[in-house]
Formats: sequence, C-alpha cells, structure tokens
Amino acid sequence: MTLLRGTFPVARRVLLSLRGDRRTLALVVFVPAFIIYLISEVFTRPETVAHIMLAVFVFFLTYILTAIGFLRERTAGTLERVLAAPVSRSGLVTGYVIGYGLLATVQSIVLLGSGIYFLNVTFEHGIGLFFLLEFLGAMTALGIGILLSLFAQNEFQAFQFIPLVISPQIILGGTILPVEELPFYLEYPARVMPVTYLVQGMEYVVLGRGEAADLWIALAALGAFTVASLAVASVVVRRAR
Repeated sequence: MTLLRGTFPVARRVLLSLRGDRRTLALVVFVPAFIIYLISEVFTRPETVAHIMLAVFVFFLTYILTAIGFLRERTAGTLERVLAAPVSRSGLVTGYVIGYGLLATVQSIVLLGSGIYFLNVTFEHGIGLFFLLEFLGAMTALGIGILLSLFAQNEFQAFQFIPLVISPQIILGGTILPVEELPFYLEYPARVMPVTYLVQGMEYVVLGRGEAADLWIALAALGAFTVASLAVASVVVRRAR
C-alpha cells in the first residue's frame, strides 16, 4: 500500500476542484453530444462512420480533458503542494487517474448514448464490449494526456502536442485507409499507435468485421499503452513539477 499512499485523497481533491468548473463539465457532457449530433446531420448514412467517430472523439476529448486539467494543477502550484504531502509518486498519478477516469467514464457514457440516439448505432457483438473498448480507449488517452502535460509549460504547449502526437494517430489509425493499405513506412508506425487498436476493436464490436482475436489484441494493446504511459508519468512527475 505504500506505493499507492495518498491515492484516494488526491482523487477526491481532483473531483472537488472540477465540480465547480463549468467549462470542464461542458466538455465532458455537452460537447460530445453536440459533436455527434452535427455528424448525424452531415452524413447521409452516419452508421457507416459511427464506429470511427466514436473512437476518435473518445480519444481526442479525453486527451484534452486530462492534459489541460493536469497542466492547470501544475501551473497553479497545486501539484507541488500535493507532492509536499505524504503522497507517493504512484499514489499521486493513480489518484489523478481515478479522478479524471470518472470524468472519462461519464464522457464515454455520453458518447455511447449520443451514438445510439443520433447515429442509430447498433452493436454486432454487444454494448458491453463496446463500452469496455471505449473505456480503455479513454484510459489510454488519459495516460497519454497526463504524460504529455508533464512536458508542457502552458496550455498552448499542451495543444501543440495535438498535431505532433494525436493527429498522426487519427490520420494513420485506420480512420481513412485500412492500416494494411498504408505504405510500409507508415504502416509500421501505425502499428504502435493506440488509435489503430481502438478503431480495430470498434470495427469488430460495432460492424462485426474481423475475428474475435482482433478484439482481444485491441484490448490488450490499449491496456498495455495505458499502463506504460502511467508508469512513465509516475517516474517523471517529480522532475516536471
């Protein structure tokens, strides 16, 4: 338990600080639903792209939520005060994961409901597997958001990671072309990007494409990305305060 010392007090403080942040709550609840509504109005057959849109937006919006929120903690001096308390590095990061993870869960539920209501999404392999995949995608983005925010000094720099780290994943992750059809020098980088596996899993769960093994590979890859990013964040968090 020493490794996770201070986890729950940190998680509680995060949730209390976000409770009065209307912009963050809007980003979690209203923005995802509005975006999905716009997609339903633009595409004549939105169900054909629904799995891609849900994958991209759960990843993108969770990254923004986490990166900006964690960065605010640092720039406001809150993170430094927390680190001065008897909190372990792992406990600190895990506490933030729980706090922002609850918000990411709410956001995933909003996206799921919006997809069903506005995009008429059906699930070939069940809504439970879809939510599990969506949740793991959100947790992967959460881990990456925490990690990248440690290397930013302000919100502008946090947004600069979007074209550098996030956009290539969205472009190469099977959203435009199947990964197998990319040039070989782009296919290999795409194979180590979380969005690739998020889209792959969505294709199986929503559309029924591929084999069950594709889903398990996607779940394992997203879990590994989450654990790896949070482990690195735990190591560098004290150096970046």
